[in-house]
Amino acid sequence: MNAHLTLERAEGFFNAEWRESRSPWVKPPAPFITISRECCSGGSRLAQLLAEKFNGSVAGQEEWSIFGGNIINQMLLTNHLPEGLARFLPEDKVPEVNATIGEMVGLHPSLWELVRKANETMRQLAYRGHVILVGRGANFATTGIAGGIHVRLVAPPLYRARYYAQRFGVSETDALLHNAKCDAARRRYVAAHFNSSVESPAAYDLVINTAQVPLTEAVQLVATHVQSHASVAA
Repeated sequence: MNAHLTLERAEGFFNAEWRESRSPWVKPPAPFITISRECCSGGSRLAQLLAEKFNGSVAGQEEWSIFGGNIINQMLLTNHLPEGLARFLPEDKVPEVNATIGEMVGLHPSLWELVRKANETMRQLAYRGHVILVGRGANFATTGIAGGIHVRLVAPPLYRARYYAQRFGVSETDALLHNAKCDAARRRYVAAHFNSSVESPAAYDLVINTAQVPLTEAVQLVATHVQSHASVAA
């Protein structure tokens, strides 16, 4: 028997077996971004700038959408629930007495059920990709979903208070109090519904101090991170 021919046939057989045994091509996960933020640190504006950058970069690509306060409206729409229920879900726990009374008289599902539905809506949006989820512990709600870039914005209290005071025409003292209450509410929300700390740096890919890093620069940082993750996934 021709040894060379036998080796060629064997090589062909093993190559064919290897081709058949390979897993089928799997589409890389679609990217998505979550933004956690201290009050008045620029979370909403960063989301807008990122969407503008991504949507204006390459024609024909899927457009990015932003979900912040409107995530509750999306959840209610998806679950065929009345729009009026949105008032029961600020980014903090509804006072238990109000939630209990509401359940007793049939005004709405339980508080925990509404939050669960909101978290599931965020997960569905994340799986679909090309979304920017702002607040509501989105990074915790989407834990384990590939393709996510999780960002946290922070800034010194006085820096953020000056922004709020100038925008709304209040004193810096009142602005400091407002921001402190807002931050405390967000901490309670994440602690209550995810048993986690919203301030933990380990929960994020990027923690950006917007008092030191302009939002235009932050956009480049996040976009670069998204693109590098996409190239690795591909």
